[in-house]
Amino acid sequence: MPEEQKKLLILQTSGVREPRRTFAPLYIATTAAAMDMDVTVWFTMEGVSLLKKGAAEEIELVAGSGVTLKTWMDRAQHAGVRFLSCAQAMEGEALTMADLIDGCDLAGAAGIIDLAFEADRVMYF
Repeated sequence: MPEEQKKLLILQTSGVREPRRTFAPLYIATTAAAMDMDVTVWFTMEGVSLLKKGAAEEIELVAGSGVTLKTWMDRAQHAGVRFLSCAQAMEGEALTMADLIDGCDLAGAAGIIDLAFEADRVMYF
């Protein structure tokens, strides 16, 4: 009988105003997905600002490197990481689903609480 896939839930609260805090959750998510884990990143609080079309292209961890947050978001999604946007936080950032990058779903507080109870581990950034 095959081993059940581990589930990791990452809560991303930092956004465009704290760019140095935005990369680590995506490194971890991408690595976990490569280790065959079921990974979801829930962007909440200011974290939803990262999902706005064009925002991630403006954030480089190392200036001049050409490696942007968008690079890592694409890698994560390609590895199978699921992106969820917090419905309540979107209101605070004046965002609609039409403003967000492709591949995002919406989840409110009740949905995330359910996911947290289903996850093997929850990480918070």
